[in-house]
Amino acid sequence: MIHRRHPIHTLALSTLLFAFATTHAWAADGNGPYSRVSDSENGDVVLEMCERAFVPINGDGPRIHLVSAIHIADKSFYKSMQASLESYDSVLFEGVKPAGLDAIDPSLDNQAKANATTTRLELLLDLADMFYQSNHRLPENITDMIEYSDTRISAVVESIRVDGWGHPIGVSVEKTIKDGEVMRHTIGFVSLGADKEKGGDGLDADIARHSGSYTSAAASKPTPDGIQALMARALRVAFQLDEMDMAGKGWINADIDINTLQDQLAEMGEDNAMILQLIEGNSFQAKLIGFVLKFIERSPTMSSMMKLAMMDMLALVETSDIMSQFDVIEDVILHGRNDIVIEYLKAELLAHPEHDDIAIFYGAAHMPGIEEVILNELGYKFESNTWAQAMTVNMKDTGLSEGQIKMMRNMIKSSLEKQF
Repeated sequence: MIHRRHPIHTLALSTLLFAFATTHAWAADGNGPYSRVSDSENGDVVLEMCERAFVPINGDGPRIHLVSAIHIADKSFYKSMQASLESYDSVLFEGVKPAGLDAIDPSLDNQAKANATTTRLELLLDLADMFYQSNHRLPENITDMIEYSDTRISAVVESIRVDGWGHPIGVSVEKTIKDGEVMRHTIGFVSLGADKEKGGDGLDADIARHSGSYTSAAASKPTPDGIQALMARALRVAFQLDEMDMAGKGWINADIDINTLQDQLAEMGEDNAMILQLIEGNSFQAKLIGFVLKFIERSPTMSSMMKLAMMDMLALVETSDIMSQFDVIEDVILHGRNDIVIEYLKAELLAHPEHDDIAIFYGAAHMPGIEEVILNELGYKFESNTWAQAMTVNMKDTGLSEGQIKMMRNMIKSSLEKQF
């Protein structure tokens, strides 16, 4: 339909590759990894994720929980995570967000407010496009967008319905009607600018962004599934964003925005920006991978084998130095985003010393760096580890004998050790 630079599904963008979600996830103080793979007594292979708790050394302040996230897992894992995290006062969660989502600082000058407002209007256009894909019509106003979107999108719209000066953003809808039928339909979002009045010049001028034409004859084209969603179906597990509600009170999207991420990746080389297209499912490579994953999805045996192979890969990279071999991933995707969530954590500790529990729900690869800051800068000490079962493979589902399974797992390990 209408292709834009900031697809709303960038809210889901979080890790580059499934394996990187747990890469090199050893704790800074030797308390062990943030994920582990083990063989159970009944022969199943189990992937577990760690929640590590820290308490202030002086006893003054909330407990901090580092809760390892994984973006595809068994549905029961997400049900357990939802219940656990909702018991905490604040949850700082991972997820690259669309530009325009953050609150606009009232202390900014008018030019900065105008820039932030423009970005926010573009985000509203993306949300209106998503509304169209779901409802087969454009919204009539902001209230319509809130009432007829799912709770996660409604919360986003509610949070960005004012401009940089704190005044409501207006909506303009234009329709071309023929024989009583809407043939063309456009929507626009408008801010009155710094003077809060229609018209004006310079920073007092109205700021507006309008969509292209939506036609009644145009077929609704769904947003392509990202690699993580396709992999979840191929492995017969669940996708985090389909299972968890992260729009509740106390949940804070403590991550980088898509514009900043794109700019940082581009600065390190044009090819790095293609990573986003791969994850979002728009590129040729993503579509090719998607075709393979859909083929695997149709075979229970292949699905179980791939799930087992993936879990063994995660176990191996726990003790490897694979991340350091990918500078862009280590610098931008890992360290850069760690800095962001740590700033959110410091702000939350300062703003809410009365809280009992604050959680950081991020991929395990991020946890050692975050833990190091908690221990060495924030005056905390280790308290406890809690493990949650994320994925399980029943060996019988692979369709292989015990000897064949052992051979396959050894081949995977050997291949990865030679690669890295």
